[in-house]
Amino acid sequence: MPKCTRNGCGQEYEDVTNDQMACQYHPGIPEFHEGLKGWTCCKTRVHSFDDFMEIAGCKLGSHSSTPKHKDDDPFKADLTKYDDVLPAPSPAPSTAAHIEAVEAAPEPRVAVPEPIDEDPVGAVIAQGAKCKRNGCQAVYESESTSHGPEMCKFHPGTALFHEGNKGWTCCKPRATDFDEFMHIKGCTLGRHLFVGTKPEKKVQADKCRRDYYQMGSSVIVSIYAKKIDREASSVEFTPDTIKLHLVHGDGKVYDDEIALNASIVPEDSSFEYLSTKVEIKLAKSSPAAWTVLERDSA
Repeated sequence: MPKCTRNGCGQEYEDVTNDQMACQYHPGIPEFHEGLKGWTCCKTRVHSFDDFMEIAGCKLGSHSSTPKHKDDDPFKADLTKYDDVLPAPSPAPSTAAHIEAVEAAPEPRVAVPEPIDEDPVGAVIAQGAKCKRNGCQAVYESESTSHGPEMCKFHPGTALFHEGNKGWTCCKPRATDFDEFMHIKGCTLGRHLFVGTKPEKKVQADKCRRDYYQMGSSVIVSIYAKKIDREASSVEFTPDTIKLHLVHGDGKVYDDEIALNASIVPEDSSFEYLSTKVEIKLAKSSPAAWTVLERDSA
């Protein structure tokens, strides 16, 4: 399947479902100013690079697989031209000044590198899981083909943005263009990280808007949520509740339990993930009309 190249999306898609509401993206360009990060097309600003990468797109449209670079390969970028952007070393001070500076200088602090996380032995990894390491886009296929030593080429450092240059703290290459920064090749070899030992940050998403209407013996409920991870999400029915666990494409999670105004038949109820919402069909246990959807609203 083709992969969308629009900023903020990156999803794989099928042409048959690629309508004008399928893609949520940023039409602008990245903007980094005075420690704040965001996109020129919307107002959201964050401090960390990880939070910046999770800013949801501000415009809806169809997916596009048009390469962003001049040639046909969107992952090809000549980064060698940025090898010399680091400032040149300052000239050596005079001997007397150097001795005086050394005597006055405090004891140097040795930075302790953070240990590199690894998958625990015997970890259960889902088919299609993506490598979590910076700069790696690998997808898990099997233990033999995806979990060997030195299969992952990644950046153990953090993103560094300074005076218009973008790179990683662990290596020298720098880029001025954000797309080229995203494709700076990793500088360290190791094993892929699909699970890890560090607990994942679970961010609760804002409450999703919803509405409903009735059709004789059924109630149709719409939960408006874009870019839902269908494999990680779930909708469960009981005779008097709907339990929602919706995982957004940016990793945020929406958990909710809707206490229904009247009872339903769980085994006859169903749901469907659409491009902009989750559509739920509830089978009424009696044909009486519902005055409200939720019990607390009655």
